[in-house]
Parts: sequence; C-alpha cells; structure tokens
Amino acid sequence: MKPSLKIRNIVYAVVAASISTAGTAWAETKLVYAGYISERSIATTLDTWFMDQVEARSGGDIKFERYYGGALMKAPDIYPGLAQGAVDFATGTPQAYNPKDYPLSNVVLPWITEKADAVVYAFRDLYEGNADLQKEFSSQGVKMMWALPFPDGGIWGSFPVRMPEDMNGKRIRAVAAIAWGVEAGGGSPVPMSFADAVEAVNRNALDAMANTPFDSAVNNGVPKVVAYASDAGRLGINSVSIASLNQASYDRLSDAQKAVINEVAAEVPGRYVELINASMSKAAERFLEEGAETEVILATDEEAAKWQEVMGPLMRSKYIEMASSVTENGGAIYDQFVELVRKYEPEAVYTPGLATYVKLKAGH
Repeated sequence: MKPSLKIRNIVYAVVAASISTAGTAWAETKLVYAGYISERSIATTLDTWFMDQVEARSGGDIKFERYYGGALMKAPDIYPGLAQGAVDFATGTPQAYNPKDYPLSNVVLPWITEKADAVVYAFRDLYEGNADLQKEFSSQGVKMMWALPFPDGGIWGSFPVRMPEDMNGKRIRAVAAIAWGVEAGGGSPVPMSFADAVEAVNRNALDAMANTPFDSAVNNGVPKVVAYASDAGRLGINSVSIASLNQASYDRLSDAQKAVINEVAAEVPGRYVELINASMSKAAERFLEEGAETEVILATDEEAAKWQEVMGPLMRSKYIEMASSVTENGGAIYDQFVELVRKYEPEAVYTPGLATYVKLKAGH
C-alpha cells in the first residue's frame, strides 16, 4: 500500500517528536496512540484504561503518547496509518472505513445476536482460530488486540415495527448492513448522519431512524421525538470497534513488555461487560426520568424467529459477497462466527438497552 501524503506527513511529525524527546526519555518505550471515537465512548474509555494499566504495570517502562477524537488522524486514516507505522496503537472501524483491506472483519452483522459480551469472545476466538481473518490483519502489518461491540441498535420512529413488512413503504435512516434489512422489508433506506436523522424524524421528513444505539438515542433526545422504539426482531449488535497494534512496534518490545501488554489486553473483555451494562442502565434511568411516552416494542421468540428467516440468509449471502474479494471461505467464516456466538450466548450477562428500560419501568 502506497502511503498517502497526509499519512507520510504524520509519520515524519511523530518521528521528529520522538527524536526531540529521546534525550530525556531514553529509558522509556514510547508508543503513539490514535483514536477518533468520542472520549466518552466505552471503546475509548477502555483504550485509556488499557494504556494507564500498561504504564503502571510496566513501572513506567512503557509510555503512551495519546491523540484522542481524531486529533492526529481521522477515521479513514486510522488503520492505514497504523499499517504504515505512523502510530503504534489505535482503535477504529476498518471494516467500515477501509473495507477493501478489511472485508472479513465485517462479520459482526445485525440479526445474529443481542448479546454484546458473546460477540466480544466470539470475535476473539474467530481471530485466534481462523487463518483468513488473521491474514487480513497480518498482511497489513497489524496485530489485532480486541473488538468491542457498539451498543445494540433498534428502529425509532413514528410507526410500530413488529415484523419486517412493517417497514414497507417507509423512509428510514439506515446505513451499512441495516440498510439491507430495511430494503428486505420493503422500506427505503436513507443514508444520513445521526444528528441529521434526529432532526429529520422530529420534523417528519423521515418515518424512522435505525443504526441507533440505545444509549446514543437516549442521550440525544430521540425518545422525545418518536412514538415507538422497536428492537426490530432483536436486530442486536451490528458493528464493532477494533483495537490493534502495529506488528513491528509490538515485535520491538522486550519479552517483559509484551507480557504486560498481553496481560492487560486479556482483561479488556471483562471490563467491557461491566461498563456496557452500566451504560445501558444509566441510559435506561434517564429515559424513564425524562418521562417520554415512547412505546417500546420487544420481539417475542416467535417474532424474532420470523425476522431471522428473512434476515439470516440475507446477511450470510451479503457477507459471502463481501468476502469473495479475498477468499472463497466467506460462508464458512460467517458460520464459524455464528457458531462461536451461540457458544457464548448461554453465559452472556449483557441486557440490551430497550429490554433494560422495560425491566426498569416495570419495577416502578
């Protein structure tokens, strides 16, 4: 991959900064971090926790130079920059912004599971056990560390969504894989930003909005402008953020430093589960306290099965199509991921946002 001028300039700037501080920090190993996701997000919160823990447990032997919120690189540049050594550690969504290089990482698709913790462990195991997925990262000079689901989505709007056909003829803000599902239900997916969608739904320019994580919806006042919020047949988790190290940067670490990195990284999934449940509970409490009269629709087992009949084969076929640019094993990879998710679901402790709200409301 030929580096862009922008990324080359970032590399030169980082190298220059490293040289300028070498005389005062010669005993340290400095790793440069870049992220673009909000500092308030769980993904970035855990990046910060990881870096703090590594610095502490290494006794200051490893230090991170941190660039949050796109300060060093914007979302599309994160993984190309990581591959080219402009940064050493980064979190991004390469499957969304760099799909030609990371098509297989887009295996976390809607209508597979609502259980965020099951996805964390399933993606980890898939990476560790699937040569094609490993190659996707290693061929870019990148070492995948963990993948964390964004909170579960739903459909928030002016009409109730209980079955796929309820979307027929409706204009719904939807992007990526959820847009495929909207089309399958006869709706018209409209790509637009989250903020623009909230405004459009409020003035009835759109019938509903999808790609709407529960906590983001509540924190941005969506319940105040819609009549219904549906889990859309347990649409569930539909994307992940992925944290990775530059492989050469990792290889340069001492065995002791690698041990610290690996030890802390292994604890991230457990920390994620604690934070995501707390985040959903906090958002549910706010939803209740603000008194919005939004009707919440949770799919029954029978309804969810009917959604699965429509969406399951669609998501699998779309994934095979995406994967075909790099492998003929797309179907097997998708099936392996789903099998791993099913393995972890029985012990999963995550409760989706809308379900958390319904449970909280019933207790009042």
